[in-house]
Amino acid sequence: MNGKKIYQHLMTGVSYFLPFVIGGGIITALAFLLDVGNSSSSTFGSSTPLTAWLLQIGGLAMGMMFPFLAGYVAYSIGDKPAILLGIVTGMLARDGGSGFLGAIAAGFISGYIIVLLKKLTQKFPRSLEGIKSLLIFPIVGLLLSAAAMILVNMIVAPINTGLNNFLVSLNDTSAVLIGAVIGVMLALDLGGPINKTAYLFAVATLTNASGEPVPSVIMAACGSSAMVISTSCAVAATLFPKKFSPSLRAAKVGAYIMGLAFFVEGAIPYVIAKPKKILPALCIGAAVTGGLTAAMGITLAAPIGGLETLPLVSNIPLYLLSFVVGTAVAVLIIYLLTRNDEEYEIEKSED
Repeated sequence: MNGKKIYQHLMTGVSYFLPFVIGGGIITALAFLLDVGNSSSSTFGSSTPLTAWLLQIGGLAMGMMFPFLAGYVAYSIGDKPAILLGIVTGMLARDGGSGFLGAIAAGFISGYIIVLLKKLTQKFPRSLEGIKSLLIFPIVGLLLSAAAMILVNMIVAPINTGLNNFLVSLNDTSAVLIGAVIGVMLALDLGGPINKTAYLFAVATLTNASGEPVPSVIMAACGSSAMVISTSCAVAATLFPKKFSPSLRAAKVGAYIMGLAFFVEGAIPYVIAKPKKILPALCIGAAVTGGLTAAMGITLAAPIGGLETLPLVSNIPLYLLSFVVGTAVAVLIIYLLTRNDEEYEIEKSED
């Protein structure tokens, strides 16, 4: 199993799950944008029948992206019998808290379990072909892959606990440091357990010891740095198209919308395609924005960032400035680290 094969399997999964990310993310963002007048209420995003419906549809689509990512990574490895295993284990990754990293693991585990079962059953007589496809692959394969996902999700749980304890321990230190750490954590696994730990920690700061709602510097750092993550990928794909494949260049519109609406998942296909180049850039850019926002004492009074909650930011110009600075840092690092994409060069030579 070489690196090129792994990349091909990943990109097969990405090509199938991109519509879920883009469609679901944009519809979800639309629900929040239409409901901006209720951004300080607990029903933000679902205050009217229309926005509630949009939020439901967007949530369903977004909720399916990890199962389909895993399903089609598995399909790339083990063909049709692996799709069932991948989708189910992708759901186990999603619901078990291991996020997109767990979904990728689920796809590879499922695909190679089918490859193994095919080898073990290749000497079966032709009369038993039906048993293989109807019983052995779906039942034995699913049980084996689901059992493996217990281990994958078990590894994530103590990480979650440790990360939350770490953030709590930072409460007595500089808000700038906390803001920067929040930014890194939001970018590190793009919607997975590390991201969720940082987000929930920030949301918890919106209430004081008496349980009353209060504007929060940490929530503002969270809101601004989260916008950097998907937006940086979109800006880089716009400014430096030679460095991205056609599918990633096409994904930039969705990444813009998702980034500006606070959703980090728009960056997932870029990170999967170039993890060593893109992920460090996003972590640094988000950390810069989170630290700057906290350093300037900007507060946010909503449990979500994005342009839709700008009216609840204490200093809108400085909030946007910190976002622009962090995005510029991330885009510059992406430019410096990435080379022209092979597909672009092939495309160019054919013109």
